[in-house]
Amino acid sequence: MQKHPFTCRQLLNRDYQKIQRQVTKYYKNTTNLVLCLKIIQALLIRRNLAAEKLELPLVEIVREIYQKNPATSDMAIEIYQFGEYFTKREWHLLMEKYKQLVRLFVLVRILGECLKQARRRRLFLSG
Repeated sequence: MQKHPFTCRQLLNRDYQKIQRQVTKYYKNTTNLVLCLKIIQALLIRRNLAAEKLELPLVEIVREIYQKNPATSDMAIEIYQFGEYFTKREWHLLMEKYKQLVRLFVLVRILGECLKQARRRRLFLSG
């Protein structure tokens, strides 16, 4: 398992431009695309919480990850966080690419919730 390259404090407190350069460098040196996406999600949260208006973080990297790499279930889970990175046409093409994986993820989530509720009912009725 690869070690996370940044602490939460670093992601939220370092200079916005500097952290973007560091994430770009990390992206070029690693093959862990999902971890890169999670770091970019943290920067999106920072952007939304900031008092000043910040630009979208690392647009080129997100676009490259989703458009040039094969679809994986981990990437499908994260795709909805990055809708504003793509044009409507590109988004439509990405949804076609990830449609089956997203449906599978949603189905697994729904089944998991149904199983949890069934277990709770059995515990309630047996107790």
